[in-house]
Amino acid sequence: MKEKTRTTIAVIISLIAFYILSSVLKWNTLVAGLIAVVLYFAVFLLLKPVLRIGSTNVENIKGGETMHRMMSDAHEDIQSIYLAAQKINNKDIKQKAEKLHELGSRILKYLNDNPSSIPEARRFFTYYLDTGQNILNKYMRLETSNPGSAEIKELSEKTSRGMDILYDAFTKQFSRLMRNELMDVEADIKMLEESLEG
Repeated sequence: MKEKTRTTIAVIISLIAFYILSSVLKWNTLVAGLIAVVLYFAVFLLLKPVLRIGSTNVENIKGGETMHRMMSDAHEDIQSIYLAAQKINNKDIKQKAEKLHELGSRILKYLNDNPSSIPEARRFFTYYLDTGQNILNKYMRLETSNPGSAEIKELSEKTSRGMDILYDAFTKQFSRLMRNELMDVEADIKMLEESLEG
């Protein structure tokens, strides 16, 4: 719920309470006003949205609000990559952008399901995703404005190479995340084996 909506609802409820207490029930105006103010803050706090990453409440994670903001920005970047891919005419770049979007979406889904891994993906968030959407959006605008020029042909080659580099970076990031997961599973199995031996 947006801040403005929360404030509006809290104000309306507190004004109604003040009116009922002071006019209908004929309570002292000061007491009715005090109750209305307390009610305003209570309603405002009750309507505070619960931020989540996956099914995890952000308040239960150290640095959760920062992680939530990073995930939110990442979803915007991945959406921007998708939209750019839909508008690009160059088939090679379009195909590579779609593959980049698909892999990026898988990484975000994994991080959504495993919020504790988000700090390990900081460079993915702050550099690779942002760079990918910047390159594709700039290419898309230039391709649209001057489709057949020699500059666009040269830019197409560079952009295609950039997509390959980014896809490789996304792949390595996903592998690092999976490696940590595998190490956790191996540690769990080792503990299980030790408990059976004891």
